[in-house]
Amino acid sequence: MIRIALLPGDGVGEEVLDGPARLLRQLADQGLLEVTGPWPVGARAAAATGDVLPEETVAACDAADAILLGAVGEDPGVPAEVCPRPEVALHRLRERYDLRISVRDIPMEEGRDLTVVRNLIGGSYGTGPGDRTFSEDGGEAADVLRLTPERVAEVVELAVERLRTRSADPATHGRLVSVDKANLYATGRLWRQVATEVAGRHGIPVEHRLVDRAAFELGAGAPVPDVIVTEGLLGDILSDLAAGRAGSPALCGSASIRPGAPARGRCVGLFEPAHGSAPRRAGRNQADPLGGFLALVALLQHFEATRALGDRLRTATHTVLREGPWTYDLAPDGVPPATTSEVADAVFAAFGPDTASAFGSGTAAPAQVVREPDVRVPADRLETWTAEVLESVGVRPGHAREVAHVLGYADLSGIDSHGIARLPAYVTMIGNGAIAADGEPTVHSDGGAVALVEGHGMLGHPVTTVALTEAVERARRFGVGWVNVRGSSHHGASGSYVYDAARQGLVALAATNTGPIVAPTGSARPYFGTNPLALGMPAAGEEPMVFDMATSAVAGGKFEIALRLGKAVPLGWGLTPEGLPTTDPAAVYPGKGSLLPLGSDRERSSHKGYGLALLVELLTAVLAGAPFGPGVGNLTFRSDPKPPETSHLVVVLDPARLGDPARLQAETARLLGELRVLAPVDPGVPVRTPGQRSAAERAARRAHGVPLDTETAGALRELGTRVGRPLDVPAR
Repeated sequence: MIRIALLPGDGVGEEVLDGPARLLRQLADQGLLEVTGPWPVGARAAAATGDVLPEETVAACDAADAILLGAVGEDPGVPAEVCPRPEVALHRLRERYDLRISVRDIPMEEGRDLTVVRNLIGGSYGTGPGDRTFSEDGGEAADVLRLTPERVAEVVELAVERLRTRSADPATHGRLVSVDKANLYATGRLWRQVATEVAGRHGIPVEHRLVDRAAFELGAGAPVPDVIVTEGLLGDILSDLAAGRAGSPALCGSASIRPGAPARGRCVGLFEPAHGSAPRRAGRNQADPLGGFLALVALLQHFEATRALGDRLRTATHTVLREGPWTYDLAPDGVPPATTSEVADAVFAAFGPDTASAFGSGTAAPAQVVREPDVRVPADRLETWTAEVLESVGVRPGHAREVAHVLGYADLSGIDSHGIARLPAYVTMIGNGAIAADGEPTVHSDGGAVALVEGHGMLGHPVTTVALTEAVERARRFGVGWVNVRGSSHHGASGSYVYDAARQGLVALAATNTGPIVAPTGSARPYFGTNPLALGMPAAGEEPMVFDMATSAVAGGKFEIALRLGKAVPLGWGLTPEGLPTTDPAAVYPGKGSLLPLGSDRERSSHKGYGLALLVELLTAVLAGAPFGPGVGNLTFRSDPKPPETSHLVVVLDPARLGDPARLQAETARLLGELRVLAPVDPGVPVRTPGQRSAAERAARRAHGVPLDTETAGALRELGTRVGRPLDVPAR
């Protein structure tokens, strides 16, 4: 599922994006995508924070697949001396995510779009600070135009690709026009040469135009080509000229994209209307919102998963453009202009009745225009409070902090099913005696590389932390440390332990069995738990790679989340008590039906997930001489006082015993990097590596807090009140 970060920005940006944001909220409600924001950017951000691109906005963009931007520029509420150059925010975003190609779509005559493809790096946009000089006395300035064949080629390649999407039949692809200034600039001659070569390789005819001739043809009403490919500044001017011919500068959706894998975080594109901040129109409900919708069209069409939604929105936007209502810029003489919100409502109505019914014509937009969690709480505050709650029910302070650390890792990493949402269950099980509040794990060892830790029924987090410490110590001494644990309980996200080890330059494996909720392949009854296992590897120059998986089709916490949100689950996740497939989480969880093993059914190799669950059961419980299968208690059944008797395994390897640790980390980083740049099936969805999404999520949540849904926030408030440790979580 794609995630979109919303940045309204300056001037009319907020008004223009109000309609698209309302639509995104509707789509998010239907589970079709995720939206975060609004995040500050531009002049308003500078006035509020001193930075046109605050850290919280950067973190949110790192954690998103795409950015939907309103406008950055002059804002009537921000004096120019406070923020003289708000557009720097746009440049920084493009640079951060290496968004080096611009694609602009302008609706022209007869429902056709003109696509303008141009470079955003090199040429008139420069490649570095040395390409622009301005003398101290203001007596001279210079801008260097510098292009390479590689830079031109990737722009033309994308233009050819866009042309081909017009039709599957090469005979009806349409016209490709390359625009340059070859009669004056060497860069123009290079552009023409490379454009000819690239188009020729693909068998695509290309027409060449000097920029002055191309501008004349657009302005004089000559037939419009399908795709124009040109240098950055020329494309900026020609696309505005084309929008003017179409009727308004608002009729231009702009995309800044990076071909291939993301350069940083997840983000592969920034989408915006091309009209600027229009400060004189700001706050008056007059600005044309169609540019915002066209930008959203481009965003949705960029990803395979949402392409059909983009096509549908394009049809709706073109319907309103053709039939009205229109704002001041498009309204014919004698027709009263519509407001921004009225045009947005019309797009909703044209998009479809389900969406239009949520925000009927004439209704005001909701104050919060995106689907955000009900509350956000700083991660350090949650961690401190978690420890306080556990101490209040008899857990030793050190152990309480260790539990809070593991839950905090899950919350920061976006593993909400294993974060603070688990705390009420832990407190309940301590209260009914299923988990021992106090005690100290016992380590059994002959002093070698292998050890056994007895958990004495305590919380699994401090018990596994002891096991990790023992395994690390043995790895340092013997090269490897193998530590089994028995008599424990739920220990949270296994990835937390291998992450901590990998941050010390070690390789780590962790596994645990859990209470029986997964049916082996061919069975209608549960026998195994989700039995997760995790691997952590250090990597040079980035966060450790953490691979953390359940051996079931999904983790049990996914059912808890679905139940909290009142949503169905996909077919293939679980079975009813009668052994029938179902999408109803209440028919499966907790303790009713069964989860399915990884693979879901024999045709999808569920026997492999079943085998992995068996492997974990053998290595954790059987090897430690502990209960297994139905003999293990279940965290899910919170009223059951049966001790969990959970078993774990922690294995740590010191890579220095195999060679230079720096080489291992460098090679790991190189391997991960090579995977990320593999050609994706969907150009809009790059290949990712394990832990990449969680690493970006940690950066975002450290910056702007851990999201809590309404039910979780309410449960935590109630828990805090009950134990005398109130949590300051605002209610909405």
